[in-house]
This record gives sequence, structure tokens and C-alpha cells, in this order.
Amino acid sequence: MMPGPIAVGLCLAALAPLGLEDALRVAARSGVGVVDLPADRTFRLVDGDRLDDASHHRALRSTLGAAGIEVGCVSNSRDTQLLLGPHGPHTDAVLAGPAEAKRAYGLRAALGTVRLAAGIGAPQARLMLGVPDLGRWLSWWGSDVSWQDNIEAWSRAAAPVLELAERLGVQVLVEPHPKQVVYDPASARALLTAVPGARLCLDPANLAAVGHDPVAAVRGWDGHVAAVHAKDLERWRDPRDPRGAGWTRYGPGPAIRFRALGSGELPWPSVVAALLDEGYRGVVYVEHEDALLPTEQGMANSLAVLRGLLPETAARGRTW
Repeated sequence: MMPGPIAVGLCLAALAPLGLEDALRVAARSGVGVVDLPADRTFRLVDGDRLDDASHHRALRSTLGAAGIEVGCVSNSRDTQLLLGPHGPHTDAVLAGPAEAKRAYGLRAALGTVRLAAGIGAPQARLMLGVPDLGRWLSWWGSDVSWQDNIEAWSRAAAPVLELAERLGVQVLVEPHPKQVVYDPASARALLTAVPGARLCLDPANLAAVGHDPVAAVRGWDGHVAAVHAKDLERWRDPRDPRGAGWTRYGPGPAIRFRALGSGELPWPSVVAALLDEGYRGVVYVEHEDALLPTEQGMANSLAVLRGLLPETAARGRTW
């Protein structure tokens, strides 16, 4: 890792088409020493059938050691989604079949991801477990069903995963995202109250995409933030449909698209300052999702911006 209070890392998902060894070479060339390694079958950076196989763990440790790269977090955002769903055709690309088969698949993936993290010495597992009912964020006349029911469903479904993680010494992270039970600051606080052992991976761009202030979103977590993702954001403000690559919608609001740092509208200098003010001392992972720039160029741009904002060593503080 880089010296100083905050380390710079790289999410390997965007480099998955290269394969693990070449993805690690790109990371090493970029000067980062720590990565987020996705365990999803679709990325094929690890063997999804051998997540709990000690011989696979040894082989991965050897590959990582040869590259001089440390895994700070093992992540799973597609396979584990099937634990809570949705269980209809939305997730058939991961696994087609009845809901019970999908739930079992999601649970195996979550347990396997935790075992893989422990097996390669990664301290964290970032799991996106899905959401039972997105419609619960609305209030319905005459009903006492609320988003809290999703929080309780997450707690029940994740119990064996959390138990395994505690036994193996792996920290479970949840990332606020519109496809998850934790999708905004309020739902994140509700889950942290219900599941005290969980920690957050904050992505200010995800939260800004659903209308939250990205600087305020990183404040006030009292040490519960264990990882941060860094990317930029554009918001479409024209009444016509957007043109160009990468546009999507996170709910009923205007279209958004993610960009490399410095290519969007988020105030990253203020976001980084807020992280420093809050005493954050973990890794900030560059997450490339820019549809307009080649992957390595976008990553290089983001890393340059981020490195320019982070102190390389302890700051002297006020000098007058």
C-alpha cells in the first residue's frame, strides 16, 4: 500500500477481460499495491466452483505474491445478489430456475466469498445480497409494511454468512446501491443498527446518483466506513432522452452515467477532505465505469486525480 493515512487501490472488475495475471500486471504498472478482487463467476478472475478450495487459495496467493499485489477486499455483486433477489427473470442471466434454487446459489456464493477472503488473507468481503422488495420504499395506504422489513430479511438471510465471517476473522462490508437493501444513508444506518458487525463500503457517486450530497454522505459514520469507491458522475438535465454511451437510471430520477475522476461533476476535493476530517484511514479504490474512455486510460486519469488530493505522508497541519 502507499504510505500515508489513506491508501489508493483499484477494483479489478473492469480488468476482468484480461484474466487475473494480466489484470494484476496492469494494477502493478499503475503503482497500486492493493486491489478489490471480484469472486463472481461472470468475471472469471477466480474459479467460482472452488471458492472454498484451499488448493485454489494457495494458487491465488502465489499469483498475487508474484505480482506484488495485496487483496484488501474480495467482492461479490452478482452471484450473491440471488440470496435476496429479485428471483424472477431479472437474475436468470446468473442462474435460471425457481426462487429456492436461486437463494441457495446466492448463499453458497456468499459463504464461498468469505472463505476465499480468509483463504488468501484478505481482511474484507464486500457482499451485495440483493433486496426482497424494492417497492417497500413507498408507503402504501393501510399497510404497515416498510423498508424495515427488508432490513430484517437481510439480517435473517445473512446470519450464516456473518457467523462464518466472524469465525474466520473477515469483515463483511455492504455498499449502498439502488439494487440493495442498503441503498441510501437512512437504510445504511438502519442496517448498521440491526447488524452491528457489518461495515460500509461507501461510493459517493452511487449516493449522488440517487440525489444525496456526496460530501455529506461520507460524514457522520462514526468509524463504520471500512472502504471507499472512487468514480465521478454526470447527471442528465435535458428533458429529452440522453444521447451517448453509458447512460442509465437509478430509480425514477434523471439519467446518470459514471465517469473517471475529473470527468464528471462531483466535488472530489471536498469528498477527500471530508474523509480526512472524519479520520478515515482505509483504502480508496478507483472503480472504472466510464463508457467514454478506454479502461486503462480512465483508471490512470482517476488515479492521478486521487493521488493529487490525498496526502502522501502525515500533513504538518496549520503553518501560520
